[in-house]
Amino acid sequence: MTTTVPADFSAALRAAIQRSGLSLNQISRRLREADTPVSISALSYWQNGENRPERASSLAAVTALEEILGQPPRTLTALLGPRRPRGRWTNRGGPVVTYDQVWHRPESVARALAKVDATPDDLKSPHRLSQYVSYRVDGRGHEDTMLVRRLIRADCDDTTRFVFVTRCSSLTHPPAIIHTEGCRPSRFRADVPSSTCVFEFLLDRPLSAGELAFVEFGVRFPPGQTDQHAQIAIYRPARDLVLQIAFDPDHLPRTCNGYFQPRSGLPLEKRGEVTFNRAASTYQFITLDPEPGQYGIQWCWR
Repeated sequence: MTTTVPADFSAALRAAIQRSGLSLNQISRRLREADTPVSISALSYWQNGENRPERASSLAAVTALEEILGQPPRTLTALLGPRRPRGRWTNRGGPVVTYDQVWHRPESVARALAKVDATPDDLKSPHRLSQYVSYRVDGRGHEDTMLVRRLIRADCDDTTRFVFVTRCSSLTHPPAIIHTEGCRPSRFRADVPSSTCVFEFLLDRPLSAGELAFVEFGVRFPPGQTDQHAQIAIYRPARDLVLQIAFDPDHLPRTCNGYFQPRSGLPLEKRGEVTFNRAASTYQFITLDPEPGQYGIQWCWR
């Protein structure tokens, strides 16, 4: 019987992995042993077509993959073709952005993540399909609490955790988890000089690749947070994003604007989608099919 080999790299890789009977964890371990390390999440992106190997180190890993998966030489590398142009994300299946493209002082993020045995790759996985983020600002104008709701999809089997990073304006004492649903807090660590905080959450149950789950958690910030903005990073194509700020009705800002920053260091692009609900003293910024980058709301008191 003749087997048709898929002509697309991601489909061919996915088929080869299925035929091999190896898990992504086993493949990642063997790649490390061959001195061509590739994370489990990166392998998942490759086989799902959300990203593809382009760097020299990644191309070397594909060559090693062919041997690990029992494929003839160049079975996979021949399907890669020329490098794709880089730049602005243009479609829902487009490439992800890396943490150093959206975070100011990304080295502090990497330091904080390392304290919970995580890497920047873990910021992108599991895939956040939908996000709702609500901040509450108290009567003194300080950011008080944050509520985060996510619809996530597992990239690989046995997905058991996710990490969350936030940066405070000051870190007089640690922020506290005040509520969870679908997950529970595991570890908290901080890069104190930069006030960068990382939380590790464990899911209520392990997820299989492609499985969906809803998670929710609330955070109380240390007193005296005076950033006058709230933002959230999108690393991969998503379906929707809702960012809400709830103010004390007796202490409303003079102006409040939504913005998008495609990459760190680039100018903020003001967006006009922010709506004000006077009855609830809330501003909302809603975006469908958000491009990767930073989304935020900033306000001014005077």
